[in-house]
Amino acid sequence: MRKKECGFSLIELIIVVAIIGILFAIALPQYQNYQTRSKVVETLVFGASVQRALVSYYNDKGVWPLSNTEAGLPAGAELSSTYLKHTEVRGLADVGCGIIKLTFRGNKALGLGSLTKTALWMRPTVSTDGGSIEWKCAVGSFSKNKNLVPKECRHRANAAFKACP
Repeated sequence: MRKKECGFSLIELIIVVAIIGILFAIALPQYQNYQTRSKVVETLVFGASVQRALVSYYNDKGVWPLSNTEAGLPAGAELSSTYLKHTEVRGLADVGCGIIKLTFRGNKALGLGSLTKTALWMRPTVSTDGGSIEWKCAVGSFSKNKNLVPKECRHRANAAFKACP
């Protein structure tokens, strides 16, 4: 009688390798998108500190600042982070709006290649009774991946969003 051999056949090994390849092909892009989204959220957290500075200025003076300097913040290029190229407080002529523009670095090495030349815009809305301030968020333009920014920021920052009231 012949002794039965144990082990995997070539077909079984090829099937396992194919299944692992399919899982890898699906999981890798999703993981890369997850990493990019986390970097965008980190940028939003950085923007929250700028928001606090603007709200403090608004509460003290009753108007929004015209620029970073007027708000007591460093210049735009100096106010940056690992994923943020520069931060700019926007105003028009002599009217401050409180609008913040956060521009991504867009560096492929940082995982933000799909957000090259993209800016996140934040705009304050003061309630009519003068109480709470609500911040709205929008994106300057979308390349391909709208899902890389949080849901509340998936609007397009058109001219009306960027303009002072």
